[in-house]
Amino acid sequence: MNLARGLYDIWTLGMAHIIGLRRPARAVEYMRQRRALLSYAAASRKGANRNWRPANKTADEHIRRDWAWVTARARDLARNSAHVSGALEKICNNVIFTGIRPQAQLRTAQGRLDRARNTRAEDHFRRWAEHRRVDFYGKQELALRHCWVDGEALVHFYESARLLREGVVPLGLEILEADHLDASVHGELANGNRAVRGVEFDAEGAPVAYHLFSEHPGGLGPMGRSARASARVPAERVAHVFAPKRASQTRGMSWLAAVIMEMHDFDEYQDAERIAARLTAAFGFFVETPYPEAMDPAHFGGALPGGHEGGEVRLPDFVEPGRIQIMPAGTKINAAGFTRPGMTYEPFSKVQLRGASAGLGMSYEAYSNDYTDASYSSARSAALEERRGYQKQQIFLNRAFNRPVWDLWSRFLFLSGLEDLGPEIPVTWQTPGWPWVDPYKDASAAKLELALGSTSRRRIAASRGQDLDEIMDELAEEQTFFGGLQAKENGNAQAQEE
Repeated sequence: MNLARGLYDIWTLGMAHIIGLRRPARAVEYMRQRRALLSYAAASRKGANRNWRPANKTADEHIRRDWAWVTARARDLARNSAHVSGALEKICNNVIFTGIRPQAQLRTAQGRLDRARNTRAEDHFRRWAEHRRVDFYGKQELALRHCWVDGEALVHFYESARLLREGVVPLGLEILEADHLDASVHGELANGNRAVRGVEFDAEGAPVAYHLFSEHPGGLGPMGRSARASARVPAERVAHVFAPKRASQTRGMSWLAAVIMEMHDFDEYQDAERIAARLTAAFGFFVETPYPEAMDPAHFGGALPGGHEGGEVRLPDFVEPGRIQIMPAGTKINAAGFTRPGMTYEPFSKVQLRGASAGLGMSYEAYSNDYTDASYSSARSAALEERRGYQKQQIFLNRAFNRPVWDLWSRFLFLSGLEDLGPEIPVTWQTPGWPWVDPYKDASAAKLELALGSTSRRRIAASRGQDLDEIMDELAEEQTFFGGLQAKENGNAQAQEE
């Protein structure tokens, strides 16, 4: 290290002399900048940090090298780790719940929402989304799960004549795992485009096609062999759902990547503690005896001297509840003194789970199901922070999954002739929302904001995952029903009086 630093200093000084021959001021500035280059503590290459030398490569290059192992390990944790599996379930419950539903935004010539046309559009979408062959809201959750575990998911669109025959918009969609992308299609292509592990880009960097295996390469095809041939599918038929974290990233990486090793080590530690606890629990007592024959397994549980009847006593091989046992003179009973898990188990587990919960964007209490140390204020603060993360995931799904599906579905609705609402229908998305933590205080705060004019009834309803139009329709129906019932009762009462 010292030799390398000495050579660096000699080279820097030599360059400064060369520059100073014509521009002395520039040479001084050069030396100052070279010293500043080594002034960051984070760039230290001494001591314990001497082996920490990560490579500055593109995100795609890092993903190309590590994607297979990271994904396989993330899938294993999602299957076998109780904490990771439970966290994914809670994330989907909060982000998706019963589904992120569209709210059509067609307007009249006067600029007001056209409730009649919007209702027709939403009814068509509801019939399509809840059809057993589509299951749109189930695929929402599946796409989110794949983003967490695999880092990405593919949505393949196709025409379905069967759906059209049933009077449903004939748009079919399927979720494909990222394994379907043919990673061997990489680099410059014969048509002049560039491919990155199965994704083909044009000269402007926009995806134009996806090279997909017809079957999952990790399974067996109809002939008992893994699928090897891929087909070029135009980008108009595929939605690539992933969230890039760097500008040089065109493929996804598991959102669990930062916690995989931590949770694996924690699970291994828990397994070791469970095995140790089972082993120590198998030893109840140790018997110290001055009689050598007690060491012979053939005599264990047999007769030994020192008893009252016939001068013999039997050592039991197990202890029964309430039993009074006479032992030979000089015999001592010692209980096993093992303590597993020890006193450090709980603090260590909490530290590990706190670190993992931070990587998942969840509070420690929600991730570990441990609310013993949580106060009302801390739990509410953590819940608000969590919800911000869930809302961000909802926005991501709307942009990467829901919106492409809606745009294509709108065109299919128009072209199928089922409804003439135009090929493009503006939309907003109604997310599930969350119930109020303190209903009375939260309702009072909403009432105050409404009186101040800082919010609207529609926004208040949306924050709880409810549709104001549906609420108004239900209230109108109830008012009509109870109004008719009251009129009937009044008529009966008047008839009795007459």
